[in-house]
Amino acid sequence: MSISDYLLYTGLFVAILATQLGTRRPDAKRLLLPVAIIAGVGFKYLKAMPAGGTAHLIEAAGLGAGLLFGLASIGLITVRRDEADSRLVTRAGWSYAVLWTVALALRLGFAYGSTHWFTHALATFSRQHHVPAATYGTAFVLMVLAMITVRTAGVIVRARICGATIGLGTLRIARRLAR
Repeated sequence: MSISDYLLYTGLFVAILATQLGTRRPDAKRLLLPVAIIAGVGFKYLKAMPAGGTAHLIEAAGLGAGLLFGLASIGLITVRRDEADSRLVTRAGWSYAVLWTVALALRLGFAYGSTHWFTHALATFSRQHHVPAATYGTAFVLMVLAMITVRTAGVIVRARICGATIGLGTLRIARRLAR
């Protein structure tokens, strides 16, 4: 990864986390924007997913890790209905931030380590198991996409369970789907 990649991913992380920490009254646009951002960035990596048995296992591991981190993050968000207007209110604290920071540190640590600490071991493994280099990036994109999608879906489901409404605002496609 280049310095610009590290800065891009860290910047996205900070922007997404900044919109989720604390007490928030998210509307549909705010809930779905992180998914759209990561899907847009991920499009670059997911256009041509590497093939092969081991490559697919690594991608599945990334997806699985994203699901687990996403499920854990749902447990760290308080979701409630505002009694005054029935709107959704979420609260995410430091434990939520720590979980997301650990996930980012693992991804960036692997990326850095693959070019500085364990380059030879990773290259040997990849060669022996016919794993294209792009597989690792794809696995991490799948991890982040799954993590954010699971968190978003979890918040929406919990909002419905507690009877909170999610403002659709100017999000035309959400209004169409809600009909």
